[in-house]
Amino acid sequence: MLKRGESFDDLRIKLFKFSRELRYAAVLDKNGRIVSGGMRKGVKALEPKEEELRLMAHVVSESIARDTWDTYFGKTIYTIVRRENVILMVFQGKKQLIFITAEPTFGLEKIAIVREMLGQNIQYD
Repeated sequence: MLKRGESFDDLRIKLFKFSRELRYAAVLDKNGRIVSGGMRKGVKALEPKEEELRLMAHVVSESIARDTWDTYFGKTIYTIVRRENVILMVFQGKKQLIFITAEPTFGLEKIAIVREMLGQNIQYD
């Protein structure tokens, strides 16, 4: 949870200290622009640099697509996609998304801890 005067980058450092398996953490606006955050130092992105904007646009478009089901299932709190080489986590707020990637060895039980660390930084309503 952010303390008064603490930035998302401060929180990102705490997340990276929590688990070396976390690769990337960023706040995205609803247009897919990176507001804050980035890759852990020394970790190489899996996708080419020129694909970064397309990836962020995909994360946002998937988020918007899920919103159509809110009437039936309630609001999305977070989404996890497990792929062979990476775990993608999207924590959805009203005004922003928090996009985090992790190594495939990252235990799913740790997601609750990550969500708790994000705490009030996600504006749900």
